[in-house]
Amino acid sequence: MYLKPSARLAIYAQGEFGKGHSKTAEGVIRYARNPIAAVIDKSEAGNSVKSAVGIDCPAPIVASIEDALQHKPDALLLGTAWTGGHMPESWREDIITALENGLDVVNGLHDFLADDPKIVSVAHEHKKLLLDVRRPPDNIPVAAGLARHVKAFTVLTVGTDCNVGKMTTSLELWKEAKNRGIRAEFIATGQTGIMIAGGSGIAIDRVIGDFMAGAAEQMVVEAAKDHDLILVEGQGSLAHPGFSGVTLALMHGSAPKAMILCHKATKKWICELEDFPLPELTQLIKMSEAIVDYVSPAKVIGVAINTVGLTDDEAKAVIERARKETGLPCTDPVRFGAAQLVDAIQTAKENYK
Repeated sequence: MYLKPSARLAIYAQGEFGKGHSKTAEGVIRYARNPIAAVIDKSEAGNSVKSAVGIDCPAPIVASIEDALQHKPDALLLGTAWTGGHMPESWREDIITALENGLDVVNGLHDFLADDPKIVSVAHEHKKLLLDVRRPPDNIPVAAGLARHVKAFTVLTVGTDCNVGKMTTSLELWKEAKNRGIRAEFIATGQTGIMIAGGSGIAIDRVIGDFMAGAAEQMVVEAAKDHDLILVEGQGSLAHPGFSGVTLALMHGSAPKAMILCHKATKKWICELEDFPLPELTQLIKMSEAIVDYVSPAKVIGVAINTVGLTDDEAKAVIERARKETGLPCTDPVRFGAAQLVDAIQTAKENYK
């Protein structure tokens, strides 16, 4: 169960909109099917969404739940997440206020609303939905290499770090592929992707370790029944000291036939850990190809560069350097489009053995 496509969202990003931890808010605003009624962040109230995060969106930024109610939302979507994904205690009163005023609540944090007795009581009283999208389904299998045998061409996004654009790249590839008439499917593996995909997908980082790869495998096998191209949203990075496990599980579980490497041009360190400098693109390419080789040999066939914060000329220069370094097609799929990456996927599919 998820929201109707027509449900209007109030995006809750209190104190964080455009400041590094509002990835969920920004992703939903850019890609979700639901209309945006308002964004809630008192530190940005009165400013435009475009000035805060660079996305064209007419919804106002307001200071509070009460202000957002004037714009007739149907649901409150929690749009901020920190490392570890826990909910600040100060949010509870705002969530209760939203429920009391007739809003469903969409939550992508590790702390589940349905586990909070007070919030559950208020939701029940007002007959509102609590949607904990990170809660995994029951009966996820242990992976058994089944995704290797699907006829569909599976492409996984991998990254030099977390929060570099793996979901965004997957969605831009999906959009371009569908525009070409390709039977393509986007597989959401994180909370933001699930919200964008209308509730479908599994948040891999919430699945018990033994079953993470099985969750990815299950989704690929199911999607392959009626799609020719499967685009799996990547998570974390093999180079990340904390999040590499979920990356590995996705690589083995989805058994990709090709990969797209994602990178953010302005990043210098893994999650700003200054003793972990960001790896070279070629280093991540070799590492990724070596990791998947035994389960399902696959090559990195293109590079997506997140050039946010750069001018067009700066972005083009960064992309050209990456192209020379890797010898692969490179682009910023948001700024310059995903056409050449989908071209690379089509070529790889034609040549795949």
